[in-house]
Amino acid sequence: MKLPSWFSHPDPDIEHALFALGYRNLKVHVVGHVGLSILVAAGAWAAAPHLLVGAWLAWMLSLTLGFGYGLWAFRKVVRLPRITAAELRKWKLTNLLMAAAPGFGWGSVGFLLVPGEQVNNLTMLTAFAGAFAYSSVGNAHDLRGYLLSVSIATAVLMSQLALAFGSQAPVAMGMSVLFLGVMSWVARNAHLILLETIRLRLENEVLAKTNAENTARAEQASREKSEFFAAASHDLRQPVHALMLLIEAYRHQVPEAASHPLILNIANAGQSIGTLFNALMELSRLESGMEKPVLSTFDVPDRMQRLLSRMAPVAQRKNLVLRSHVAKSAVQLTITTDKVLFERILGNLLSNALRYTETGGVLLNLRRAHGVKGWWLEVWDTGLGIAPADQARIFDPYVQLANRERDRSKGLGLGLAIVRRATELLGITVKAHSRLHRGSCFRLHLPPHLFQHALLTTMPQSSQWQAPKVQPASWLKERRVLLVDDDPIVQTAMRSLLGSWQMEVRSATTGDVSVLEVCGGDWVPDCVLCDFRLPGPLDGIALLDLLHERYPQIVGILQTGELAQRVQTRAADAGYLVLYKPVQAHILESTLAAVLERRSLERPA
Repeated sequence: MKLPSWFSHPDPDIEHALFALGYRNLKVHVVGHVGLSILVAAGAWAAAPHLLVGAWLAWMLSLTLGFGYGLWAFRKVVRLPRITAAELRKWKLTNLLMAAAPGFGWGSVGFLLVPGEQVNNLTMLTAFAGAFAYSSVGNAHDLRGYLLSVSIATAVLMSQLALAFGSQAPVAMGMSVLFLGVMSWVARNAHLILLETIRLRLENEVLAKTNAENTARAEQASREKSEFFAAASHDLRQPVHALMLLIEAYRHQVPEAASHPLILNIANAGQSIGTLFNALMELSRLESGMEKPVLSTFDVPDRMQRLLSRMAPVAQRKNLVLRSHVAKSAVQLTITTDKVLFERILGNLLSNALRYTETGGVLLNLRRAHGVKGWWLEVWDTGLGIAPADQARIFDPYVQLANRERDRSKGLGLGLAIVRRATELLGITVKAHSRLHRGSCFRLHLPPHLFQHALLTTMPQSSQWQAPKVQPASWLKERRVLLVDDDPIVQTAMRSLLGSWQMEVRSATTGDVSVLEVCGGDWVPDCVLCDFRLPGPLDGIALLDLLHERYPQIVGILQTGELAQRVQTRAADAGYLVLYKPVQAHILESTLAAVLERRSLERPA
C-alpha cells in the first residue's frame, strides 16, 4: 500500500476525529508540561542563573493559559457531529500556534545550559529529549504541529550548544539533529497508523449503522411477511375450508352423486389446495423464527410404530415392505422435544421414502450413534437414490429431482425443506447418504440433551385418549352444536355438513355476549365450534371461556386459519382442541365423535 505524503489531506470526518482526539489529550499534556517544567527549573536552579531559570519557568507556566483557552474553545468544535472545512481550517491554525509556543519554550532549555556543568547540561538535554519523544506519539494526531514545534525547538537549542559544549558542540548538534529527525519519523508513522485506525473505526461505524438499519428493515419485513401470511392464511383458507365442507355435505345429501367422477375430482383438487396451504404456511412459520418448540416427553419406539401404522396403507398399495428395527438398548427410549414437529419430520422422511421407492422396501431404524453421543434414527429405502451433485440441494424448497413435470401426486417439494427447518429448530441434525439407483438413508442425530429430562417430565397416560370404536354418526346424531363464524360461506357449508350428520345447529357471527342470546334459556349446546378471528370485543378463545362459564359441560373446539404459535398455546392452556382450516370432513366428523364420546363417558351417571 502506498503511504500518504508527510502532509496528507484526509477526509474531513477523519480530520474532525483527529481534532477531537487532540482535545481529549490536551488535559494530559497540560499536566505533563507543568510538571516537567517545574522539575527542569528545580534541576537548573543550582547551576544556572536564578533570574534566567525564573524567567524560563514563568514563560512555560504562562503557556497553560493558552492550553486553557484551547480546552474552552475547542470543546464546542468537538461536540459538533460535523464541521465545515472553513471552520476546521480556522481551528487547526489556532492549534498550530498553540504547538509553536511550547516548541520555543522547550528549545529555550538551551539557555539553561552552563559550560562545565555536565550534570546540569545532561539533565536539560534529557528533559528536552524526553519532552519531544513523548510528543512524537502523544501528538500524533497533529503531525504539522509536532514538526513546527520540533523545528522551532531545534533552531533555538542549536544556538546555545556551542556556548555550552565548546569543541564538542558539533557532536552534540549532530546527535540532537539525528534524535529529532528519528522522532519526527516516529511521529509520522504514528500519525499514519492513527489515520488508518480512525478510518477503519469510521467505516465500522458506518457499517454498523448500515447493518442496524438493514436488520431493522429485515425485522420489519419479517413482521410484515408474518402479518401477510397470517392474513393470507386466514383469508385464503376460509373459502377452501368452505369448499371442502360443501363438497362433503353435497355427497351426504345426494348419495347418487357421491361417487361421481366430477365430485371425486373436485374433492381431490380441494384436498390438494389444502395440503399446499398447510405445507406453505408451515414452512413460512418455521422460517420466520417465530416458532418455539412446545416440549413434551414421549416414547420414541411408540411414535415410530404409530407412524408406521399410518404409512402402512401406502406401502401395501405399492407392494413395499415397511418395517422397523429398534436396538435392544433403545426399546424404552424416551425423548423430550416438540412431539408435533418430531412426528412431522419423521413422517415427511417416511412419506418421501415410500413415494420414490418402486420395489423393495423402507426401514425405520433406531440405534446408538457411532463416534458421537446420542442416537441415530434412520430411514432407509431401496428407491431411486440421489446423484452426488444433487444431494446438496434436496433440502431446498420446491426441489423434486424425480418430478420435473410437477406431478402433484408425487408431492410438492416442500417436505424436506420443512424437515431441515424443523430439525434446526429442535437442535437435531439431518444428513442424507445415497447412491444413485441403489437407495438412500436419511439419518437424524438425536443429541444427548434431548434425553436429560425425559424421566422427569413424562406426560401422564390419562391425558391420552383414543378415537371411538363405534361409528362416528352414532355419537353425532341429535347432538347440539353451536357454530360461531363470521364468514357466511363457511357458515353455509358448516350448517349443511353438520345437518347432514343429523346434528342440531345454531349459529352466531360475532364475539360478544349476543352469542348467549342465540342459545336462549332452553337450548344448551353439547359442543361449540368457534372461529378465532371474530368481529367484536372477544376472539374465539375468549368467547369459548365465556360460554364455558355459562355451560360448564360443553366441549370447546377452536377452528382457525391462524398458524401463530401463540394461538395454539393459548388454546392448549385453556383446554380447547384446535382444528386448522381447511378441515377435511372426515377429520371433523371423527374429532366431534371422539370428544363427545369422551365427554359422555366422563360425565357422572
